[in-house]
Amino acid sequence: MATPVKVKKWGSSMAVLIPSQFAKMRDIGVGSIIDLEPVRVVKPRRRRRYKLSELMAEFKPKHRHGEWNVGRPVGKEIW
Repeated sequence: MATPVKVKKWGSSMAVLIPSQFAKMRDIGVGSIIDLEPVRVVKPRRRRRYKLSELMAEFKPKHRHGEWNVGRPVGKEIW
């Protein structure tokens, strides 16, 4: 069972948070010494950039609404 974890910055070092269920299954506690070999590094996927037209295409016509009136300007808004 793969359990991917994210390496985070901790001061000038790096840290890995171990999920509690993973730690319980493997009897890992505070002060445990863990051998990190072999290590398999998984590169994070690039986050997909969406176009507004792609996102809007997913909406159903019943969820699309026209403009709505919020009233007159109250402060120094420019309408």
